[in-house]
Amino acid sequence: MSARSAGPVEFATLTLDGEIGRGGQGSVHRVRNKHINESATEGGWEVVYKEYAPAVLPQVDAAALATAVALPGRLTGEQGRWLCEKTAWPAAVVRRGGQTCGFLMRAAPDRFRFTLRTLAAGNQGSPRLATLEYLLNEDAYVAGIGLNVTDRDRLLLLADLATTLDRLHRLGVAVGDLSPKNLLFALAPQPECFLIDCDAARTDLATVLPQAETPDWHVPAGEERATRHSDTYKLALLAVRLFARDQSTTDPAALAAIDPALGTLARASLGTAPDARPTPAAWSEQLTSASNKLKPSHGPKAVRGAKPKPPTVPAAPRPHINSGAGSAGSAAGGTGLGSATARVGKVLAAVAAVVAMLLIVTHRDDSHPADAHSVADNDTPMATHPSRSASSSYRTPQPDPTLSSTRPRTPAPTPTPTPSLSPSPTDPVATAGVGDCFFDTGTSGNADLTPTTCTTGTFKVVRINEGSTDLDGCANVPRNDESVSSKRYKRVLCLSYQSSGGDSYHARQGDCVFGPNSAGPWSLLSCRTGAFKVLAVYHGTSNHSKCDSWPHYNQWRTVSGPKGAGQDVLQCLSMVFPDDAGYATVRECLSKSGSTFTNVGSCDRSNVHVTGRTSTPNHPAFCGQDGSTSWRSNEYPDLGYTVCWRWR
Repeated sequence: MSARSAGPVEFATLTLDGEIGRGGQGSVHRVRNKHINESATEGGWEVVYKEYAPAVLPQVDAAALATAVALPGRLTGEQGRWLCEKTAWPAAVVRRGGQTCGFLMRAAPDRFRFTLRTLAAGNQGSPRLATLEYLLNEDAYVAGIGLNVTDRDRLLLLADLATTLDRLHRLGVAVGDLSPKNLLFALAPQPECFLIDCDAARTDLATVLPQAETPDWHVPAGEERATRHSDTYKLALLAVRLFARDQSTTDPAALAAIDPALGTLARASLGTAPDARPTPAAWSEQLTSASNKLKPSHGPKAVRGAKPKPPTVPAAPRPHINSGAGSAGSAAGGTGLGSATARVGKVLAAVAAVVAMLLIVTHRDDSHPADAHSVADNDTPMATHPSRSASSSYRTPQPDPTLSSTRPRTPAPTPTPTPSLSPSPTDPVATAGVGDCFFDTGTSGNADLTPTTCTTGTFKVVRINEGSTDLDGCANVPRNDESVSSKRYKRVLCLSYQSSGGDSYHARQGDCVFGPNSAGPWSLLSCRTGAFKVLAVYHGTSNHSKCDSWPHYNQWRTVSGPKGAGQDVLQCLSMVFPDDAGYATVRECLSKSGSTFTNVGSCDRSNVHVTGRTSTPNHPAFCGQDGSTSWRSNEYPDLGYTVCWRWR
């Protein structure tokens, strides 16, 4: 990919070649004279133009759209390439008369299209976008329109989508309107998904338009839209409906018939408590595991109804614990396979002899997708801690892409008898999977883990090192706070504390965080205007006077840790202002270019100097005849300012 981001494009410079789709937000058109990523071996990618409808334009947040366009350029080269390969991400803002009217995006690659065969006479129709809504129908319909999709294909498509969601969330992106209309699929060379309508995504804290949801694909009433939790909810809906061959069911029976652990994941993900939902990473892991159990075939497979008996595990001694892994060491083995929620379920089942539910798979007729193109609608400051990784998913990004010119019903299977379960004591370390959560009521030398849902105050499994009892093998695992081993099973769990203060508990010096100006959890996010950069982290103290000596310090907060205040953290924070005027003092020299002020470290190389400053935003009268620049934070208004300047 190229090394710079695309600037705004004037509408008058576009040569459009016909409308290819229309929806509630606007229309999509072919563009003949623009390409993206011309360094690609095939000579570049075709682009299309999405124009917002006149009634929608007043709601468009142009700054949020510009932020989305700039995202690939803020990422590393590999991250940017991945984003542009997996999504139709906005590539350039389009303006008409100085006003934002739409944007350019990559056209869907040809492998995400198919030629629809009409059901009546077997005639070949025109190529169209392969949206996942086609697969939410009975096998007779899917085969009749020319698609040959197996259960293994469906699992791999879902696994690819879950992996995509996991990576997007780590980049600060929530899809929001995740529905089969906005998801394309390909089966060759391997099953994969491609996201369209990405202007609906929520990037960091910004959203281009008010969040909308596709009918029958909305989160529970009262829940915030466009979060990683809402994405997981809709991922579960898709998984359930993809195997039920149904447009609107929420019954996971058909999915559970394919793999009981997936049924458990779906039930947990469709719960009304967002924080208790498994992660997309847990979904990806179990979907991949389930697909490996199915051999590739050339047609849809019958839905299975038997639920296997969970294995029983012999009793074992209490696991050893390392509360914060010591010196760094390489992890032996790899990540353990298995669904987080499903594994917890096995533990509870073994202890309490839970009676398994009968799996009853139902199908119902529903509408087929319309035959039309979809619109792409400690006491010293530390940067690291012995038990945690210094790395983070949110690091200084690098620039990336550029733009340049140039139906019979399938019968339900017969329910199978419920298998009998024998209660047996078990070692939680032996049965845990990545994404499982535990309460630890043990001592500093011996853990006492109790399976539970993932909520505040728990420890989540973030990695499993098989064939090892080396507690230090978790030292370099991101967000690791505690490691637990079992000698009998030669397994080490790397655990991450789920603080009531949010995942900002794991922030390191140089990371950025943000949250409400009141009680509530804060999140790690990419460093953008309005976020707080972490200047220092102190452990085991709440004495915020320690922050006073840090340059540009203007906010502090304490985040609760596990097992008492000794593991609480104090964070010294600095607001990320739009430019260097935010921290400029009177008589300081700055270099002004357009509306941006930069401290270049020398008055000889500067062209303005600061003549005044007030904490009142948007107060040009304070500056009299001098120029002014201002900024305001809605959440933290006391950190706003008006800075006065004069040419040198």
